[in-house]
Amino acid sequence: MYLALYRKYRPRTFDDVISQDHITTTLKNQLRNGQSSHAYLFTGSRGTGKTTCAKILAKALNCADLRDGNPCLECESCKNIDNDFSDVTEIDAASNNGVDYVRDLKEDAVYAPMSGKYKVYIIDEVHMLSPAAFNALLKLIEEPPAHVVFILATTEVHKIPATIISRCQRFEFRRIDIEDSKKRLLWVAEQEGRQLSDDAAFLISKISEGGMRDALSLLDQCLSVTDSVTVDTVRECAGISGSDHLFNMADCVYASDTAGILKILDELIDRSKDVTRLCEELISHFRILMLLKAGADNSVVKLTADDLTRYREQADKFTLSQIMRYISILSETFTSMGRVRTPAMLLEMCLIKLCTPSLDADDKALTARVEKLEQMLANGVTPENYAGHTETTHTVKTEEKQPIPDLPETDDLSDFKQLDIWTDIIENLPDSIKFGLMRSKALIKDNFVLIQGSALAVEMAIKENRELIESELSKAIGRKIRLISSPNSVLTEEKEEKQDKVKQFLDLAESLGINIKRQ
Repeated sequence: MYLALYRKYRPRTFDDVISQDHITTTLKNQLRNGQSSHAYLFTGSRGTGKTTCAKILAKALNCADLRDGNPCLECESCKNIDNDFSDVTEIDAASNNGVDYVRDLKEDAVYAPMSGKYKVYIIDEVHMLSPAAFNALLKLIEEPPAHVVFILATTEVHKIPATIISRCQRFEFRRIDIEDSKKRLLWVAEQEGRQLSDDAAFLISKISEGGMRDALSLLDQCLSVTDSVTVDTVRECAGISGSDHLFNMADCVYASDTAGILKILDELIDRSKDVTRLCEELISHFRILMLLKAGADNSVVKLTADDLTRYREQADKFTLSQIMRYISILSETFTSMGRVRTPAMLLEMCLIKLCTPSLDADDKALTARVEKLEQMLANGVTPENYAGHTETTHTVKTEEKQPIPDLPETDDLSDFKQLDIWTDIIENLPDSIKFGLMRSKALIKDNFVLIQGSALAVEMAIKENRELIESELSKAIGRKIRLISSPNSVLTEEKEEKQDKVKQFLDLAESLGINIKRQ
């Protein structure tokens, strides 16, 4: 009979267990020093090695020739455990969860082991025991006979009474690392004489979400299709399509292309794509974009090199607040899908909302729209070169803010001080400029310097040689200095530049159908 890969290649010693070094090292040290506990609690998600480590620990406790904390696998006790003929009892608490079963266990525990040193009871999915069964088990776990060891395993530790947990040594099993899982899959494929590409092994490990049993089961399924497993084989066997549709849908959201994203959705539904699963995939897609935008590296997002490059390119298109808004809307939709009869319609409404921010008038949506306008301006988009009006008119009413004057509106020079180094600064200027400024004076207030002198001197300083004189002033004083011609005015060029930027922003907003009014 064919033996499934996850059973065939189940680790038989602690050294074979992957990604759980913090547990296996502790257990080996206890066994070497003869300091093993009377009760253990193994917790963690499925496929992380809880039952496997429980069986290895049971072998090691009874092994006649312990080797650096590992069972020898050759003595009579180890062989008996492999053949299920020993003092090790494995109990499924899901089907044996009543108080009567625990009472029978208590009666059996008082008898000495038949061949080994310990009677070991492995209770899998222990959280399924009834409250009465837990109460019956409590005293036995607290003070068991000297020859009894309990190993409890569970995926839902929060369901176990605190009184039971406090009487056990607890070990938290981590999810299997993707790189460790990938190496193990490649090794298994090599042992089977089959071909498995690195990218395919990586994808299997990622799909299994830290469960080695799931990874080996999927590899087993792939090997039943072909002797040479590729990424396409994995996707076909796992029932997942490529990620192109996710990138295309995100591009449609960026371009506010409602028609395009609805067309993609319709094509996916025609191919029997589950809309709830699609919504979940979109959330995961934007999550990766969010993490990359926030500065996370590949140790967090865990992508292939090609996918990482593609995700980074798309992340550059969005702002962080935009991405987080998309995730929020998609998450609300995903939560609601289980309560409606037509989840497809709910997803259609969600996608239209993503592509049409004007339908959403909350603060986050308005902030995202303003950020997009700023981003477009930074990229050189103007009303003249922007083609298409994809958004409906939406009025944003804001209070008009009065401009903050650069200097007080007064001709009073009492706040200005004499710039004593003005003469030295003039000496560093070219002779053609120096001659016109020889009889001038300079007054300073904050970052502004006022030139006093003949009309010719002011004309030369302000209009003809402003940049050069401002540069020398800034170097001498140690901060950015601007020249002005009167106490109550700043350079016309600076005002016009600011006004031009505001005008460009408002014109672009209007071209997108966003009418910003000041009241």
